[in-house]
Parts: sequence; structure tokens; C-alpha cells
Amino acid sequence: MTHLVLRLSAVLALLAAWLSAANAGTPADALNADPYDYHARQQLVRAYQDAGDWTSAYYQAAWLAWFAPRRFADSPTGALLLRDRRARDQAAAWAASGQVAAVIAAADAARTVANTCLNGAVTTQASRLRDEVTGLISTAEQADSKLARPDPVARAALARLYLSLDDCLALDNTADSQRARPKALQKAASLASAVVGWLPKSPGAHLTLAIARARLAGLDNRAEFWDMAIEECRMAEALDPYDHALIGMIWTLYLRAGKWAEAKRWETGGPPTSDQNLPQKKRRPSKRQ
Repeated sequence: MTHLVLRLSAVLALLAAWLSAANAGTPADALNADPYDYHARQQLVRAYQDAGDWTSAYYQAAWLAWFAPRRFADSPTGALLLRDRRARDQAAAWAASGQVAAVIAAADAARTVANTCLNGAVTTQASRLRDEVTGLISTAEQADSKLARPDPVARAALARLYLSLDDCLALDNTADSQRARPKALQKAASLASAVVGWLPKSPGAHLTLAIARARLAGLDNRAEFWDMAIEECRMAEALDPYDHALIGMIWTLYLRAGKWAEAKRWETGGPPTSDQNLPQKKRRPSKRQ
């Protein structure tokens, strides 16, 4: 009798586990309910890879790389996959247009700028680099214009492309390039702001907007742009408190803005968040302490 009860209990436990798994649904179902379910999105990337659907895997990797907290963004299913040349080529084989074409253009621009800098060829290649990134922007904008509805990943790709263009203009450092920087950065900030509107709980979206606004502030040291950059960076840090690089960035922004008292507080990890407009969270002790 005891054995029968134990077996019946085991069967019931297995049935309960099966029902739980069935109710949980697929990773795609989980993301429909909560787009910020980063574990589900990682599972979706792996499922697409296993199925050989590299276009979808590359798109979801871009989502994680550009929008998720750092520990997900820099993972093998995020930025590492996005930088993988084999994954890029397999995605490109099926992505002549659409969101993934914009993602590929942004990844190509970032890779080209980084490689040029690492090779020490900035002085001789700056003009060519600017033309190449401008061409990638045109490709991405054409792909984006054909979408049935706006897509946050495609718009984030465009924002990052304009930031890459600004990198080229800053490296070129001619009078024409310096005059072109405000327009490129305003475009990046506008696109990034739209993405923040779609994904207000994404630390990566806030960070991209913070970078664009900080660069705008740096062009002519405008206080209002420093304040907006700091606000976005603090939003990113509140949404991703384990990314200590954000604390360093906030400290730097306060220094650049001439706000010495605030910079001093953030130099040791920053005060607990008291701003009601920022997400509340438990703060992990900073490595700076």
C-alpha cells in the first residue's frame, strides 16, 4: 500500500510538472507577455540557432545586445553573436531587406570603425570610412522605410549607425566634418528617443540616448544637454544596477557638466536613488568602494 501511494504521488508530480511546462508555453509566448523577459529571449536565440534560422537569431541577438542589462547584452546570445562573422553572413544570406538588414548595416559599421582604429589607419582612411558608413546608413534607411510598421530594433540600428557616422566625422576632424556632427548626433538622439518611448524599461535604450545627448553637449558645452544625458544615464543605471560602468559614466558626465558635488558622490558609487521619476531598486555595493 505504501509503495502504491508513493508511485501515485510520483505520477501526480510528473503530471503537475507536465501541466506547468505546457502552461508556460514557448519563449515567444513569454515575450509576448513580457518583452523584458531576458531569459526567454536568450532561449529564443538558441532555439533559432538550433533550427538554422540565423536571420531571426541575429535579430533577437541585436535586441539583447542593444536593449538588455549588461549581463545579457554581452552574452553569447547577445553582442558576442552579433559580432560573430559567420552568424552575420548566414543572417545576411536571407535578409536582403527588413529589420535584419538594418541590424547588419549597424554591425558592419561598428566593425569597420573599430578595425580602422585598431589598424592605426585613421589618418589615411577617415574620408573613406565616412563614405562607407554613409552608404550603410542609406541601406538601413531603405530597409526601414519598407517595414509595415516601425520596429524598435531597426530604429536602434539607425541610431547606432548615426553614432558610427559621428565617430567617422570626429576622426576626420576637418572643418566640413565638424560642421556635419550636430546633424548626425541630432538624428541619433531623435531615433534613440523614439526607441526609449517604445521600450522605457530598457537600460540599453536609455544608454544609447545618453551617449547621443552627451556628444551633443560636448560640441558646445550646453548645460541642458548635459542634464538630459545624465538623466538618461541614471535611468539606465537604475534599470541595470549591476553594470558598474554606468556609475563611471554618470561620474564622468557630472564632471563634464561642472557639477562637482554630484560627481564626488558618484565617484564612490552614487547615492541611493531618491528621484521618484527613476525606477527604485536595491543597490549593489560598487567595486570603487
